[in-house]
Amino acid sequence: METIGFPRGFLWGAASAAYQIEGSPLADGAGPTNWHEFTHRRGTIKDGTTGDLACDHYHRYEEDIRHLRDLGVHAYRFSVGWGRVFPRPGNINQAGIDFYNRLVDCVCGAGIEPWLTIFHLEEPLWLSRLGGFTNRAAVDHLAELGETLFKVLGDRVRNWITINEPTVYAYLGYGTGEFPPGRKLALRGMLHASHHLLLGHARLVDAWSATGRPGRIGLAHHAVWVSPADENRARDVEAAAFMDDAANRSVLDPLLRGSYPERMLKRLHRFLPRTLEADLPGIKKPGTYIGINYYARNLYRWARFVPFLHAREHVKPDSPRSAMWEIYPQGLRATLLRLKEQYGNFPCVVTENGFPIVESSGKDPLQDDERIAYLADHVAMVGRAIAEGADCRGYFHWSLMDNFEWNWGLSMRFGLVRIDFTTQQRQWKKSAFWYRDVIRANGLR
Repeated sequence: METIGFPRGFLWGAASAAYQIEGSPLADGAGPTNWHEFTHRRGTIKDGTTGDLACDHYHRYEEDIRHLRDLGVHAYRFSVGWGRVFPRPGNINQAGIDFYNRLVDCVCGAGIEPWLTIFHLEEPLWLSRLGGFTNRAAVDHLAELGETLFKVLGDRVRNWITINEPTVYAYLGYGTGEFPPGRKLALRGMLHASHHLLLGHARLVDAWSATGRPGRIGLAHHAVWVSPADENRARDVEAAAFMDDAANRSVLDPLLRGSYPERMLKRLHRFLPRTLEADLPGIKKPGTYIGINYYARNLYRWARFVPFLHAREHVKPDSPRSAMWEIYPQGLRATLLRLKEQYGNFPCVVTENGFPIVESSGKDPLQDDERIAYLADHVAMVGRAIAEGADCRGYFHWSLMDNFEWNWGLSMRFGLVRIDFTTQQRQWKKSAFWYRDVIRANGLR
């Protein structure tokens, strides 16, 4: 049996996001957000639910932090609801600030490091009506949010995630329409949004650096391992290479090299902002680490009639799958080694990794052995990548508790802690005890 150990000081954490757990989206002066509006449209959420209550974390955060303490995590990743802090442009809601002050104090009081995500897919509705991040002015509004948080929480929060998954916001919001604003095949909006989010990240890094405070700051990238459906078919290899550019290098290259991938520029240049070349030197500001959110692999086949992309996702019928994606732990190791081999071994943290389960009648929802198997394989891959020289400094499980899983609603459960969404009872799943033991041992067998 193999033993996987981790370096002394390796960071173990759990993660969440504001709209997914807080509930009470309009409480105490908060303004509506893009997700509040989107979930109240008919047909947008697979199970028809909303985040109006979710985990009621807004009222139960002290109980939830006790679960974190008992798990023994070193760090808790969470986000702020932008509409709670700025319900109107330029207008700070003190009640929203007070909530996050209480939350940060509670996290620190439990002996846990707060890791705060400034923008986690949720923007105020007033910003959405201005075009969201398709509008370059959104960068200024994001900078204002970050500067406010650095000022009021920066005495206790030393670890920051600027933006969560810019490609997900852009591609699912303007490509597939699964996320707000729900537009499809809007390539110009998609690529402008992604580019402006990178600009916003750079502005936040500058603002944080100007505070002179110690700590860490970085962006959380949605890393998908991309492979050709048939490695022996040249056009499948070409299709996969382009989709890798779109999914991964479109973020990593600007941040770490100051450039966009050539294949992407050649094929999609007409949809990119005209200011791109002038912006690139200022975007090359990765911060102090890069966050890696990893769940799965995508396979691609060449597809002549798919406009611009010429690629179509392929699902192997015999591949192991979760309720959402292919299970491919090797992709996490490969992603971390890519940072080592192609990007100068820039420091990284696994900021998300987890396993979705849809509950079924007759099965004990607390016995989630398939989640444990998934996590064990992926944590082992992190350990192996570190042993091979990758500079990975931490791992955050997604998520602390079952939550509102975006367009899947409440049905898709990622939590270590089960939530009964009717009674709001919290219960540890088998995976929570497993993760607690991994943290205590700083390794696994």
